Amino acid sequence: MGDDDGEDILGDTTPESVLGDVDYNEDYEDEFNVIYPSADLNPVDDDYIFNPYHSQWNAGDLGQEFGFEYLAVFHTERGEYIPRVAEEWSIDEEGLRTEVTLSDEYAWSTGEPITAHDFVTAYKLDGYMGLGMEDFVDIEEGVYAEDDYTIVIEPRDEYRDMEEELWIEEWAEMILQVSDEQYGHFVEEFEEAETDEEIESVQESILNYDLSWDEVMYSGPWIFVEANEEFADQIPNPEHPIAQEWDFFQRIGVYVDEEGVQSGEVDWGDDSPDLDDVPDMYGEGPLPYDGQSFAIIFGTEDEYIRDYPEVRQAIAYAVDVPFLTETTATEGTDYDEYSTGVDSLYVEDYVESDVLEAMENYGPEDTDRAAELLEDVGFEQEDGEWLTPDGETWTLNFPVGDWFDIHSEMISNNLAEFGIDMDFYVEEMPTWQAETEDNLDYDLTVQLNYGMARDYHPYADFDDVFNNNTMGLFTERTGMIDEEVEVPEVGNPDGDTVTIDIEEELDEMSTADSEEDLIDHATTLAWVHNQTLPALVCYPWGGGHYWVNTEDWDFDLESDDWLTSNRITHYLLENGLEPV
Repeated sequence: MGDDDGEDILGDTTPESVLGDVDYNEDYEDEFNVIYPSADLNPVDDDYIFNPYHSQWNAGDLGQEFGFEYLAVFHTERGEYIPRVAEEWSIDEEGLRTEVTLSDEYAWSTGEPITAHDFVTAYKLDGYMGLGMEDFVDIEEGVYAEDDYTIVIEPRDEYRDMEEELWIEEWAEMILQVSDEQYGHFVEEFEEAETDEEIESVQESILNYDLSWDEVMYSGPWIFVEANEEFADQIPNPEHPIAQEWDFFQRIGVYVDEEGVQSGEVDWGDDSPDLDDVPDMYGEGPLPYDGQSFAIIFGTEDEYIRDYPEVRQAIAYAVDVPFLTETTATEGTDYDEYSTGVDSLYVEDYVESDVLEAMENYGPEDTDRAAELLEDVGFEQEDGEWLTPDGETWTLNFPVGDWFDIHSEMISNNLAEFGIDMDFYVEEMPTWQAETEDNLDYDLTVQLNYGMARDYHPYADFDDVFNNNTMGLFTERTGMIDEEVEVPEVGNPDGDTVTIDIEEELDEMSTADSEEDLIDHATTLAWVHNQTLPALVCYPWGGGHYWVNTEDWDFDLESDDWLTSNRITHYLLENGLEPV
């Protein structure tokens, strides 16, 4: 926690409990109705991390979506943003200077008003940590509070003509998980840092800033007020303008996961595709999408996977993606036929239809095609086992996090049946993230956040694919895809080879000033992804619908208020909840 000179960066900012500052109804157990969610999120032993910058942050829906409020949320059916803390915004037609006016009705759980300074702190920290809009905005000068309830955001000079839709994507769906009071000192430290070493020191400090459940200032509709070995309680935030009117609270950890739903004791729970024997008392709200996909990620440790697109394509053809989707995805989800790097639920809006039709569909299992591709590279099959061009048994290291144990076992079985020697094993998710994902220690693995969740735009998806800080092809998984690649001419797999400059296409997409230009660049990069296949995108990750107890509570299953990125939280904010 010190810099190179031994100075304590955190100083006297070590967090302490703020629960005593929360003016909540301590008789809630007697006066409120109780509702039981299935999520097993009891923060009693600090198993759940509330610092959003921590490398193993895992607050989950109850900690993130319920505990913190958004500037605005995106409605996936209407295709528009619904203001929350934001009252309105205005964008200059020339230059894109943006003013966001905030409501003065929102406050932190401690009673402190939520102001523009809080959002500016959040935007700046995201930028300094490489997680925000730093590509488009000078984080130090380009986002500031004009007054307590007005945020000003200005793009860098080179992006003043960028497409307005992409510009809004950069800042509109900001979730306020950090307060200026608790995190503002980090901004000051970043702005005073003069060397890379000093910046890295501040980054390290914020990564290790540890907040317990009772030390968190909550901006959203729910706050934790109790956590013990048996259960945890979330009650309506008395400072939230909507939730303060609710008369129900959540008791967490009593009936959990699939067993809780099957018992009939849970009042709402996440859907699991393999959940059977669901009591008749439950209904399903409609399903939103959140802009990310479940994918098989190819690593760079195996030279054949790294150097030969044909080998990656062969692995793809050996997996039965339609059956994987049917078995592990939410009911009604279609597999991704294109593997473009753009979420398949909106790829048709941004990629030319004739090019989509010309793309390779890797989904249906085709072991004959897979064998042909491997043999073209020099592999041979002997006694049902694939040997490398060097005559050695081809063994693939396939570690996965335990969120995807069923998914990955099916994939491993497909590849083993095809004749690949699989070193397949499952790790606890935090271990996988810290040791396997961060160190790129895999030949292939699986992850759900392929593409940029909650940005709903091809630029965000492609920028994430190539430049993110865990699996980016130019930043982490280097050596697989060069910045300039040769592929068949766009839309013609049998055509002449052309050279595509990926960085140039990304840059031009980010400044495209018309829908036609945007689609042109998105189509080119989608074609590159489909032909080079740095990952096999299997299906869109919808986030799952909820099983909700319609027998005891007045859930409206026909409402389109379920169809936002904020899912059940937004539904409750729009509709409330009453016993039947």
